[in-house]
Amino acid sequence: MQETLRGIVLRTVKYGDTSLIVDLFTESRGRQSFMTSTQRAKRSVRSVSFWQPLSMVEFSADLRPNEGKLPRPTDVRTYYNYKDLPFSPVKSTLALFLAEFLCAALREEKENPPLYQYVESSLQWLDLADNPAALANFHLAFLMHLSRFIGIYPNLDVNVNHNLNHNSKLSTLNSQLSTLNPNSQLSTVNCRLYFDLLAGCYCDHQPPHAHFLRYAEAQALPTLFRMNYPTLHLFRLSRQDRQRILHVLNEYYRLHIPNFPELKSLEVLKELYS
Repeated sequence: MQETLRGIVLRTVKYGDTSLIVDLFTESRGRQSFMTSTQRAKRSVRSVSFWQPLSMVEFSADLRPNEGKLPRPTDVRTYYNYKDLPFSPVKSTLALFLAEFLCAALREEKENPPLYQYVESSLQWLDLADNPAALANFHLAFLMHLSRFIGIYPNLDVNVNHNLNHNSKLSTLNSQLSTLNPNSQLSTVNCRLYFDLLAGCYCDHQPPHAHFLRYAEAQALPTLFRMNYPTLHLFRLSRQDRQRILHVLNEYYRLHIPNFPELKSLEVLKELYS
């Protein structure tokens, strides 16, 4: 029986001379793979864009098991046409990274409409955004809040059982963000507050492994996780800050998602803001 599906393209893999395997994250069925012919695409320039990474498509398919054969989509159309993303070097580089990241993070994802709606609305926001400062922080906010929808959002409650310095020097947004720079004087503050990346929570002792943040960086996390799309432009981060945050986020996902791979586009993204 044919179903009508909406999906976001994660990647395509060439299969033989005339076919593509297309991996999509669908709204009602989670991650699914389909087989499509490249011969049809040769007769229509427009149809090629259907299967570009992060394209938003609507189509029909029969998802009943068929002796191991992948279903073939029919009546394919895009339901959202990007206005600027394919033509902006910055946005297209971000899209390259996001597609690879989502392909790794959503490898086993089942039906999850809130997650689908988050990814969909985020990509549409990126497409229409025009503030360079906001664009520079977009991928960081996207990854931080993506963790909530896939069930690995960190516990940012700092009420651990030890005496904290409540008169922290990190009393303002700027001072909190400045601690992300390892050369900052605040990074030498003597306080036993750590964030355990493996456990995803604060602790009052150094974890017995290498995956943790010390006080200065740990203290900045609640402020950073308050970053959202309307406030992206307010976070004046340096290139070093962004690279450090991206490194920590990537490490966090690799710790919490089995077999999370090395991302080829990570270095490309770093070069974008170098």
